[in-house]
Amino acid sequence: MQPLNIKLYDLARAKLHLKDSDAMEFVSAIHEMHDHLDQNLATKEFVSKELSETKFEILKWLFIFWVGQLSITIGIVLMLINK
Repeated sequence: MQPLNIKLYDLARAKLHLKDSDAMEFVSAIHEMHDHLDQNLATKEFVSKELSETKFEILKWLFIFWVGQLSITIGIVLMLINK
């Protein structure tokens, strides 16, 4: 076992009053959880990519909204001018 595993094993036995086999299972479970957590962490590159894609989507929809608002405004102004 690695030194960190040995310390964790010793703490599990001393503080939690676990048997040898239970302490080993406890240490194994903690390492499995730690490995699982490392796999689910987002990297800086991933977050940056997602933010840039989101910014692009927002700008696209804002542009569509502005074009729609401008066309409606022009239509209303033309309708008022023609009366």
